[in-house]
Amino acid sequence: MSKQGISKVTVSVVLYKNEPEVIKELCKSLLPSRALMDIHFIDNSPTNILKRSIETILDCQYTWTGKNIGFGRGHNSVIEKHLDSGQYHLVLNPDVYYDEGTMEKIVSYMDRHVDIGLLLPRVLNPDGSEQPLYKLLPKPQDLLFRRFLPEIVKKNIKTQLNKYNMSFADERTSFDAPYLSGCFMFMRKEALMEVGVFDTNFFLYCEDIDLSRRIRRKWRTTYFPNTFIYHHFYKGSYKKLKLLYHHVVSAIKYFNKHGWLIDPERDQFNEETLGRFKLLENESIEYCTK
Repeated sequence: MSKQGISKVTVSVVLYKNEPEVIKELCKSLLPSRALMDIHFIDNSPTNILKRSIETILDCQYTWTGKNIGFGRGHNSVIEKHLDSGQYHLVLNPDVYYDEGTMEKIVSYMDRHVDIGLLLPRVLNPDGSEQPLYKLLPKPQDLLFRRFLPEIVKKNIKTQLNKYNMSFADERTSFDAPYLSGCFMFMRKEALMEVGVFDTNFFLYCEDIDLSRRIRRKWRTTYFPNTFIYHHFYKGSYKKLKLLYHHVVSAIKYFNKHGWLIDPERDQFNEETLGRFKLLENESIEYCTK
């Protein structure tokens, strides 16, 4: 707890049959910043066996739901109870870990930039390579092509996919992007009170796109490269048919909600994002800070 008796950051981690060693890795990351945070694990697994992996390292709140209530609903069970406590909430994936001092840097940056509602730090693979998880808001073909086209075909539409993936952006520079990954969503509670929490119509996948764009309506959604996290990034929907099913269903729900071919808000946010970058003579794009 903080000196005032209220943690500055509440943290929610939703579990579902995760590997114990991965959970322990996350807990060791959380431990040094424990004084800043009120940490909650929501376990949607069939059994509560993962509780042992947490309790051996970390003193925190653990809730076993007894059934899989979904990603957004699990996080909402914590967010909604603590919106009036502390300043920030972190939605954190169990397959993330980070170095000591990371949380303090993020909190300090958010304290100094009060117009930011959502922040994503630099994301690396465990081997240290880049894992850029900022994007434009998707069109249906962006998700369709990215997920289902073979690599040899993707090369023919590389320009289109690179635009959606914001491949032109310099990962060493801070900028705003309308879609920031749900693996690490550091959010201002004032923003959540204004735009709402996760839409529970999404059981799994696309709920982070939906919440990112809703925050973007009123606040900045910012990529912050001055600190980094590691993310295992298992790409479950590429390996398991059940997860692929959930991904497709969620994508349909997302476009039903916001628009398929016609989505003026998507076009506006994407154009505003691209407008902050300027095209150089060598066809690279750099961030325009004006």
